[in-house]
Amino acid sequence: MGKRHRRQRSGTRTPRDEQDDVDLILRHVSRQFPRDVARALLGTAEPIEPLGWVDTQVTGRQRRLDRALSVRVGGQQRLLHTEWTLAMTDEMPFRVFEYNCLTALAMADEARASKGAPTPWLSPIDSVVVVLSGREEPWPSHGAYRTSAPGEPFSGVQFRIEPVYQRTVAELTARESPFWLIFAPLAADADGRKLTRVIEAIRARSGERDFAELGAAMMALAEADRRERGLADVVKSLLPREIVMQNSIYREGKAAGLKEGLEKGVALLAHQVERRLGRPLTAEERGRLYGRLHADGPEKVGDVVLDLSVDDLSIWLAAPADS
Repeated sequence: MGKRHRRQRSGTRTPRDEQDDVDLILRHVSRQFPRDVARALLGTAEPIEPLGWVDTQVTGRQRRLDRALSVRVGGQQRLLHTEWTLAMTDEMPFRVFEYNCLTALAMADEARASKGAPTPWLSPIDSVVVVLSGREEPWPSHGAYRTSAPGEPFSGVQFRIEPVYQRTVAELTARESPFWLIFAPLAADADGRKLTRVIEAIRARSGERDFAELGAAMMALAEADRRERGLADVVKSLLPREIVMQNSIYREGKAAGLKEGLEKGVALLAHQVERRLGRPLTAEERGRLYGRLHADGPEKVGDVVLDLSVDDLSIWLAAPADS
């Protein structure tokens, strides 16, 4: 989709701020679990082979598209387009229709550039809207945006609806992926006892880096729970201090205008440090990095990451943030 509006630099959070936060976090974390995302959302038992995230542009409209995952299912290539939303708005069906059309145009552009003409058959596009909160009445399995007249054969786009907040903790656990466990604070039957078991399961099935990423995402989702069950405090008490601090500093930094999003801010900087060091950062090192980013600003920290030698960067990263 197109770029969202820029936030005003104030401490006041709006529903759009909350939606943007959740959208950025889930887009970031889901990229680490493409097979698990596709298996749950496509609803198929056939073997799934992730081929990569689509990052292309519609030439005629200067629109970048980065929400689609290319997969091979049963030997056939398909594109999975996912929308993460806190609420099913009236505009969502048209948004899915627009993205579907733009994705088809982008694929035609690429075919024209590589083959001289668009292929008469493009990869199927599966669209899924993952709803994180809203009504208690069960959702239908599919929604649609219709362009044909009433009474005529259907023309338009249909999409699947995945109301993850209406699932139980057991249903999320049955998906057998740490990624889907981060939605447990939104589950219909979530409570402190079940969340304790969920976090223990995530820790047991994840490396240190993945656990930090998943924990921060789970914290953000717990804070977005609109049932107001107080589960954010439960999650906060169960996660290591460094992960809680990561989430807090990210929010404070965005409110101060220090960074526009997780993917282009904190996560990108951490990735640069890891590439220079040639190893993943520990949760403690990530906490120090976020602290320095918050205290010194992105420009100063970016210069340090790029200018110091590898040995000096390791020493800088190991030192207390106020040194």
